Amino acid sequence: MLILTDFAHRAALFQLYRPVGVRVMLVGLDIWSYRDQIHVSTDPEVTLRRFLEWRQQHLLPRTKHDNAQFITAVDFDGSTVGLANTNAMCTSNSGAVNEDHNTNAIGVASTIAHEMGHNLGLSHDTEDCVCGTSVSKKGCIMSESVGLKYPELFSSCSRQQLSKFLEEINPACLLNTPSTDRVYGGPMCGNAFLEPGEECDCGTVEECKNPCCNATTCKLNAGAQCGEGECCHNCQLKPTGSVCRPKAGDCDLAEYCTGFSAVCPTDAYTQNGLLCNHGTGYCYNGQCPSRRDHCKRLWGPDAEVASDACFYLHGNCRKTHFNQRCPGRYAIQSSTIAHIHYLDMVPTGTKCGKNMVCYNQQCQDIKNIKMYGRNDCSAKCNNRGVCNHESKCHCDPGWAPPFCDVQQSDPLLPALLITMIYT
Repeated sequence: MLILTDFAHRAALFQLYRPVGVRVMLVGLDIWSYRDQIHVSTDPEVTLRRFLEWRQQHLLPRTKHDNAQFITAVDFDGSTVGLANTNAMCTSNSGAVNEDHNTNAIGVASTIAHEMGHNLGLSHDTEDCVCGTSVSKKGCIMSESVGLKYPELFSSCSRQQLSKFLEEINPACLLNTPSTDRVYGGPMCGNAFLEPGEECDCGTVEECKNPCCNATTCKLNAGAQCGEGECCHNCQLKPTGSVCRPKAGDCDLAEYCTGFSAVCPTDAYTQNGLLCNHGTGYCYNGQCPSRRDHCKRLWGPDAEVASDACFYLHGNCRKTHFNQRCPGRYAIQSSTIAHIHYLDMVPTGTKCGKNMVCYNQQCQDIKNIKMYGRNDCSAKCNNRGVCNHESKCHCDPGWAPPFCDVQQSDPLLPALLITMIYT
């Protein structure tokens, strides 16, 4: 497949997701010219499983990304042209397989957008979902089947589901914007990404509504300090210490504007091992995992974690007393069960006892797990901050790292990652 086709996919995918506030940035491209890295089966479920295993073992270690899309010329069984796991973004299952079913790049891009939508928690549209001025079945991206016209918009239902996914699941990987030198294909004025040589980029001349930016040159207009960003307001940089990203939960940390940049600092979260959710869990990678919450995600809102006796009987043959709570499958009690395609393990980091968490499917003492932080780490922050997940001081507004012992001056006072695989 020609590289030119890839650029068409990239541009089309970008345009499909932009109206819902999601920026798709291509950070890697693998073309399997000599041999396939996995056996590509006509069974899409088999191919998806093999691809996600390959992604985890070989692709992620060399190319950091949030989501991987596999595009193949193999004709999948039946009418299937794509398959993906739901609610999988930022997890080991974040990816999809897509059949290159059309010479029109927009047609394939709409399939990729559809499958990525499943990764983002979107389900198929129903008859009451509205897409622009038309009904969903006539051309919305998450329609179960596609007509003669390729879909170009997400429905009202998809927008609501996306908002719910971002609020409730809080996929942390989408908050870290990759550096522009990692974007595949090089700078391009008009793609709405700030890239080397640009002061701003508000999209094409036709769509640009930003008064700070010249869409033709991608340069700032006279008098403007910035074009966009969480720390930019009315073309001026926000003062030092302005909150640009509020904390999203017990295990998250708020970020503040530096006064020097329009970009909010990289998302940070607390050290692993801090108590969260009223003492029912321990922070792990910015989340507060619990068996109860994960059970509801898997089986529906009425599900509850069963008693320890149920775990012993149905989920954990040959497990020790502690490890009964870290099973490879769940014991549940529920009157209604949501339809799912894939089960998952008890989330790593889930509390299974006092100072104990599930790790590698074992209930282990936090102090024996290397990736859990030291309790005394924040002592070096001089009571003006706390240690973050990198064991560095996350300082209060007005104080500067590395030890929060120097006040920041305000310079304004006179002075979401995808990789595409082709075979």
